Amino acid sequence: MPFSLKKAKSLIILLSLIFFQLVLISIQVPMGDESNYFERVVFSVFSPINNGVVSVFQGIGSLWKNYFGLHKVQKDNQRLQEEVFRLNQENSLLRSMLRTYKTEKEILDLLLEFEGSILPARVIGMDASNVWKSLVINKGSMDGVKKNMVVLDKQGHLVGRVVEPVAFKQARIQMITDTESGVHVIPQGKNVPGIINGIGNGQCNLEYILATDTLIVEGDSLITTGIDGIYMPGVLVGHVVSVVENTSLFKEIKVVPAFKMQNLDLLAVITADVNEVF
Repeated sequence: MPFSLKKAKSLIILLSLIFFQLVLISIQVPMGDESNYFERVVFSVFSPINNGVVSVFQGIGSLWKNYFGLHKVQKDNQRLQEEVFRLNQENSLLRSMLRTYKTEKEILDLLLEFEGSILPARVIGMDASNVWKSLVINKGSMDGVKKNMVVLDKQGHLVGRVVEPVAFKQARIQMITDTESGVHVIPQGKNVPGIINGIGNGQCNLEYILATDTLIVEGDSLITTGIDGIYMPGVLVGHVVSVVENTSLFKEIKVVPAFKMQNLDLLAVITADVNEVF
């Protein structure tokens, strides 16, 4: 290679290195209060990444905060629902006690006995063979549930009673529509006692009403008497839908329960001993 060509190539390389050095120096030269070119390039490249990372962590933090906030709101809402439920049950018990024509002092004393004895329970199962036979609730012996405790619906209407077996966190409820159930009742305002037996199809029969009786008519409301030693007196049980006379000693009387099957999601177990209170 000729000497002049070598010198020209070396000169080009030298000039290129000098130019590159000047570029590096120039992009790092501060521009007053502004960022230099190098900082601008770095910022432009990494800014979207930084914003993305920050957004992700902010989103996670917000989600975490909202989760705990929502969890607290749900717990507060459940507590308020249970409190409203208890108040409604106390109101229903008060109306039931008024049906028995007790004095004001007796009613107040009874309410004090029932204070803290209303246990909310959710239905978690039904009898597979017949939905009108029994229910399963999510409360059991660990919650104080025992055999023969009275069970009411959200409106204070009679649903049935606790029967065995009672597990630690579950219990079975025999409904008044079960064929093996029996409740001593009386028409409201009338002294004609009888016994309601379930017939397994969502209705009941009112038994032992003499054929000569003329007091019981369609539309009568039936309430508990407390004579059976299981149910407290004055609780609404059902309504008479038909009264048929026949040749037998007793009338054939059909009754529909006061509770509605579609409303049996939340029940009230009365943990107080009815025999001690009444």
